[in-house]
Formats: sequence, C-alpha cells, structure tokens
Amino acid sequence: MTPLPIATAVQAWNLMGGIDWSALPIVIDLLGVSDPEALITQLVAIRDHQYAQGND
Repeated sequence: MTPLPIATAVQAWNLMGGIDWSALPIVIDLLGVSDPEALITQLVAIRDHQYAQGND
C-alpha cells in the first residue's frame, strides 16, 4: 500500500486542531483516508515533534 502523504496528516492535524479522537472518524471520511492507522501514526509523530519543540 502507498504511504499516506504527510500533507494529509498535516491537513488532518489542522482541521482538528491537534489530535481530537471524537473528530478523527469525520476527518478520515472527509479526507478520504484509506489507512486510518497510518494517519494516527503520523498525527502522533506531529504531536511528539511539537512537544519536543515546546509548542503545543
């Protein structure tokens, strides 16, 4: 399977304002994500990077 473009994860992050578990299913449908696990992995990476930079 083709990896999920990071731009999709960034767009999801921006739409939800971070990781919003209640909004995630809607955003997955809205963006047409076929691999939710890959999206979640990338969202967690974005979150961890922001925490490491001191920006949340």
